[in-house]
Amino acid sequence: MRLRAAALSTVVCAAAAPAAATGPGRTPPAVEAALSGHVCFWPEPDEMGPGGGRCYNGTGFAEAAPHVKRHAKSFSNQSQETFYALHFPAGGGCLYRTVHGGDCASYWEWWDKLDGVRSSRPTDCSPGFPPS
Repeated sequence: MRLRAAALSTVVCAAAAPAAATGPGRTPPAVEAALSGHVCFWPEPDEMGPGGGRCYNGTGFAEAAPHVKRHAKSFSNQSQETFYALHFPAGGGCLYRTVHGGDCASYWEWWDKLDGVRSSRPTDCSPGFPPS
């Protein structure tokens, strides 16, 4: 059984805003609401915080923006795609959490671990806890 991030939160995530004009793999500027077709991360609960959200819709790897790196307290995946949140612990190695299409969390339990995001399952990382 797949655990959905939203199951860990009792609050409802915000609805998507219209998609911005961005190309594959590009990170749009900070946003106030989740963009359709993107996974977005915010520095505070309930999709809020200084600097707005940072969104990803591309292929490959993208490092988390400085204001959400290891400080992504909420997220929303307004796409049908699966993304992988990555954490690189100080002692080495790599952990990932699966973010399924439609998942969201108003207060993400993995908030202090986000270092980057990618669109394909990493083969050189271990699943983060709880397993996704």
